[in-house]
Amino acid sequence: MKNSLATLLLMMSVVGHAHQAEFSSSLLSKTDDGKYILQIASSMTAFQGEIDYIYSQKAYKTAEEFKKLVIDYFTKNVSLIVNGTEVLQLKDPMVLLGHETKIIVEVIGIPAKINELTFTNTMFKDLSHNKMGLIMLIDGFPKEQYILENENEQTIRLKLKEGTWVSSESDELIMKNILYISFFLIIAMIPLIYVSYRDRKNFRK
Repeated sequence: MKNSLATLLLMMSVVGHAHQAEFSSSLLSKTDDGKYILQIASSMTAFQGEIDYIYSQKAYKTAEEFKKLVIDYFTKNVSLIVNGTEVLQLKDPMVLLGHETKIIVEVIGIPAKINELTFTNTMFKDLSHNKMGLIMLIDGFPKEQYILENENEQTIRLKLKEGTWVSSESDELIMKNILYISFFLIIAMIPLIYVSYRDRKNFRK
């Protein structure tokens, strides 16, 4: 019931933003027969804008040719990695064209135990102010909605720590800040080292 409600709310949100090219959504769920399905939805404007930009408007003449380009672009820009190294297979992608266009694909190889997850979707990275909401309706997966955007390079990295899913972005940010601070401290110390060396040299004279 909770999963159905969350799916309904997500679909309502997508429909509400479907006319805005910069909004899109990803939904990872499990069917009643045990299949794992990834669905990516956005406006036709967003899909067409990316395909025209990457392949040019002359690259397709029919709807079927357009679908093939969307699938090709999808396979090059979407990945799901669990437990650090296990790259999941995205099988038989299907494109449903419409005002709200969708890609539906089966996800193969999800292990029974997952403690780390990385999801990347750069399909709409060329759209200004683009944002993609990610929701995972699968037991053992994070239940919050996550946002992919240019600021996080269209990638969400999550780790399971003490039973709670946390983003590893904060750890990476801390490490980057430490590196930046160390670099600037070293730069700032160079004049001091030079002055100290010069003063000692003059003193010896």
